[in-house]
Amino acid sequence: MIETLEEKLGVKFPPGDTLHTDETNKFLRALCVKHNVDCSEPRTNARMLDKLVGEYIEPLCVSPAFIVGHPQVMSPLAKWHRSRPGLCERFEGFMCGKEFCNAYTELNDPFEQRLRFEEQVHCSQLSYFYWRR
Repeated sequence: MIETLEEKLGVKFPPGDTLHTDETNKFLRALCVKHNVDCSEPRTNARMLDKLVGEYIEPLCVSPAFIVGHPQVMSPLAKWHRSRPGLCERFEGFMCGKEFCNAYTELNDPFEQRLRFEEQVHCSQLSYFYWRR
């Protein structure tokens, strides 16, 4: 997913294990503005990534295709990828430009789940801070 966005947008994304950070939020905000991708508040990292994927990858999925390599920040209940830091074991199936399935390996570590949900709250608060300025 990230590699395709990099190719389509002509930019290098931050490393996968930093896609949850405030710096990445600023990067994604600037990217959405530059490419006129509308993302209403709250502009969390996960929402902006989802909007970019919806604009630049999903329309290309006419023949049956799978989008893989989702960042953990987009999938708090998915288990982390075994060999790609910051990504998770998840895929979405597409055909004729429409999603027909979404699957992931379930995260079954309650402590890790709590950390991920806390990160989601942090991202929402960060977005609220930007929105109120």
